[in-house]
Amino acid sequence: MWRWLLAFGLLLSVTCYGETTINVGPEAEGGQSPYLSFCQLRFYEEDDGRLYCNWAVNFRYACFISYPNDKILQAGSKISEPEVVGECDNGEPIIKLFHY
Repeated sequence: MWRWLLAFGLLLSVTCYGETTINVGPEAEGGQSPYLSFCQLRFYEEDDGRLYCNWAVNFRYACFISYPNDKILQAGSKISEPEVVGECDNGEPIIKLFHY
């Protein structure tokens, strides 16, 4: 029985050895990790190098935050342009933005 478990464990380790690993977190050299934020399209505004919206950590929270919050992003931190990813129950479009 133990031999079978050892052989199975070795098989798993050999099988998993060649897979690609993607690390999401602080980089080894101290760089920043990208963030994904969501907000209601009607609140999104770019003004004077700043991005204003009702920023939320996920789609669901973006539907419940009914006004722009105090979190302001720098326009230079954008990795991608805002993209509509769906609608809330009330039909309000929600966008996502990758940024630093």
